[in-house]
Amino acid sequence: MKFLKSSAGRKFYNFAYCWGACLVILGAVFKIAHMPFDSILLMVGLFTEVFIFFISGFDTPDETLHWERIFPELTGGDTKVNLDNSCLEKARKQYLDSIKSLETSIESLNSIYREQEQRMKAVTETLAPSTIAEMKAETEEMTRLLKALNSKYKEMLDVMSPKQK
Repeated sequence: MKFLKSSAGRKFYNFAYCWGACLVILGAVFKIAHMPFDSILLMVGLFTEVFIFFISGFDTPDETLHWERIFPELTGGDTKVNLDNSCLEKARKQYLDSIKSLETSIESLNSIYREQEQRMKAVTETLAPSTIAEMKAETEEMTRLLKALNSKYKEMLDVMSPKQK
């Protein structure tokens, strides 16, 4: 069927497949909870799935990609790319270079993480429980004072603002 290969056909197929699955799950939930319309929802969902699987039988499979041409190690063969195929060799080299660069970046991030973790451990070890309690009390006092200051500023703004008639 040409329709299934088209963009509209793929969208319809995806839409029907997802809605059918949703109705089956919803019908099963309704059935388990003994809610009204449980059998109807379950049947509509199952019939939708039957329809989708039926029409998918007419769909032709996608073209098989030959990755072993770029990565011969997938077949267990020679790991060297033929020199006469320079385009594939260049693509493979770029891919491997990208992977090495990614590994280097990840190692760098891991070392930075370990460094920060050690710093945090050192900071937490130097803080005594009494220091933490004192910091908490000071923070609460600062919050109380800021709220009082904000209310004073609000009063000042209210006094200085022109009255609306």
